[in-house]
Amino acid sequence: MQLAKYLFCSLILCATHLPAAAKATGGMQLKQLSDNVWLHVSYKAVEGFGLVESNGVIVLSEQGSSIIDTPWTPEETRQLLTWAKARGMPVTQSFSSHWHEDRTAGIGVLNENAVATYASAMTNEFLQHNQRPLASHSITEEVFVLAPGIEVFYPGKGHAADNSVVWLEEANILVGGCLIRGAETQTLGYTGDADLQQWGPSVQKVLARYGNAATLVLPGHGEPGDAGLLIHTLSLTRQ
Repeated sequence: MQLAKYLFCSLILCATHLPAAAKATGGMQLKQLSDNVWLHVSYKAVEGFGLVESNGVIVLSEQGSSIIDTPWTPEETRQLLTWAKARGMPVTQSFSSHWHEDRTAGIGVLNENAVATYASAMTNEFLQHNQRPLASHSITEEVFVLAPGIEVFYPGKGHAADNSVVWLEEANILVGGCLIRGAETQTLGYTGDADLQQWGPSVQKVLARYGNAATLVLPGHGEPGDAGLLIHTLSLTRQ
């Protein structure tokens, strides 16, 4: 296990980059978090927020790799598929933690490449309403196992009505998605689709379920941290 080992790797050249360089170019980067878990970071200019980074995960496995939240563009999703295939561990399934573009922009590409795409039934409803590609599988359970050791948990409304988190059991990593805020942020960020009354209680459910076990917590945007990010987010919901 190599938690918090930050190896920045270009998808094509495997050359190292600093975070500042990635932000300047807007290119996707990978950071190795454990033996088989990699954080993918992509960037997009968002009106009112500037250049925003977005976090997702790829869990490599010889039995079939899993993407948790797609990169911010279809092209970057294609690059991620190529990268995993070149390592002999092609992607066979994915999960998108809510319907916003920073989680779902690559679903169409994944569908085209015969990847089994999963999302909650609520997420698929939002995608359909916004005329965007749907995940091929709709989840209705509160707790769902995407692959061995990969647990999806829906705690309730927060950043969006459909936001879920993902627990990577072997690595003790919690993929918090946009329900969880980075330590460097002092606001809840975009709240246009948020339920501000339920956000706090939803985070409390995540804290109760994973707070003691989580070694690393990944927010939807910003730097990874420990379970303190759950407390930090909870405090932001009470401001």
